[in-house]
Order: sequence, then structure tokens, then C-alpha cells
Amino acid sequence: MSSTDPIRGVMARLHQIQTRLGELHARLRRGPLVLKTQEGNVQKKLDELEKLRETQTQLQLEARKKEQEVAVGDQALARRKAQLSEAKTNKEYQALQHQIKVDEDARSILDDEALEAIDKAEKFAENFPKVETELAKTRELFENAKKKHLTEKPEIEAEIAKLGDQLKEAEVELPREFREIYDRLVRSVGGENALAIVEDQKYCGGCNYQIPINSLAMILQRKPITCSSCARLLYVGENFVFDKG
Repeated sequence: MSSTDPIRGVMARLHQIQTRLGELHARLRRGPLVLKTQEGNVQKKLDELEKLRETQTQLQLEARKKEQEVAVGDQALARRKAQLSEAKTNKEYQALQHQIKVDEDARSILDDEALEAIDKAEKFAENFPKVETELAKTRELFENAKKKHLTEKPEIEAEIAKLGDQLKEAEVELPREFREIYDRLVRSVGGENALAIVEDQKYCGGCNYQIPINSLAMILQRKPITCSSCARLLYVGENFVFDKG
């Protein structure tokens, strides 16, 4: 098969078209996958934000509960102090003073717990700006990916259609004995894996398997030869030099 052999030219053109089609179809498949991943990332941030809100709500409820306990304690303490003036005996007066001391100690503890609960709720709220910023960035990435996909999809589909027409024209030029093998490979392994050029004068460009000399000779005799390793239909390039040694 000389460098000007039409079969070599057809196979090279088919290989180029099929490789490009494989790339374009991969891009079409990748687009929705990227969008799904980006949308999932947005949902993760939304879930994270929702969990923060639930935790913050719980902390705020706990803080309000402590404040209410402090208020109830203040009311009880005020009543006991009012009862001091109504004490009829010294024993009763001493008992009230003791109870007031106990209530004041308890109220001091409640004050500390209430302040701690309020501080905890306020500090927890500091988590929101970071997550909200991350959510905004994640949404922006998703929207950008969606715009890119919507812009590129019709362009890719148009190129696929154009290459499809070119592919049909080139396939018609392929001799029947080559076409049968080629069609079978396209059906079984896909067009991008149906053909391979001989590289470095003796290696399969698809799997780097060393091609036997007799197979190379048959390729030059315009015989359809496939790689015994990856089964691709082989062809030689314009600068191929047959080395019998």
C-alpha cells in the first residue's frame, strides 16, 4: 500500500471522522453528568444550610428556655422577699432568709446558664456567612455549567450531523472486504475504536501491540488486516516505510 493508495486515504479519513465523533459524543454525554454533579453540590450546600438553621433554632429555643427560667426565678425571689415583712416569728423570718439565699444562688447559676446558652447561639450564627457564600459560589458554578451546556449542545449536535454526512460519503469509498470488517467493528466496539494507524513503522496505534512483519506486508498488499491484540482494522500512514528486517 503506497502513500498515495486511495484505501489508505479513505481509512485515514474514516479514522479522523470517527475519532472526532467519539470526542463529540463524549462531550454530549459529559454535559448532563457535569450538570448533575453541580446540581448535587448545590443541594448538599442547601442541606448543610438547612441543618445549620435547625441547629440554630434549637439553640435559640434553649436560650429562651433559660431566660424564662431566670424570669420565673426572679418572680419567686421577689415573692419571698415580700414575705419577709409578713413574717410573724423570728424562726419564720430566718427560714425565709435562708430560702432567699438558696434562691439567689440558684438564680446566679441560671444567669450563667442563660448567658452561656445565648452566647452559644450567637457564636453558632457565625457559621452562616461561610456556608451561604459557598452556596452562592456553588450555584454560580451550576448556572455557568448550565449556560455552557445549553450553548454548546446545539453546536456539538450540528457538528455531529455534518460529520455524519461526511462519514457516510467516506464509508461508500471503502472496498467491500474492508467494509464488512469495519461495519462489524463499529457495531461491536464503536467507530472511534474500529481503526488504528501503524505507528513507528510496526506498532498498533490503538494498543501499541507490535504488528508481525507478514501482517504489515499484507496491509501493503491492500488486504484488510486487524490487530491481533485489540482487533482494530489497521492502516499505514503517508510516511510509512516497510522494514523487512
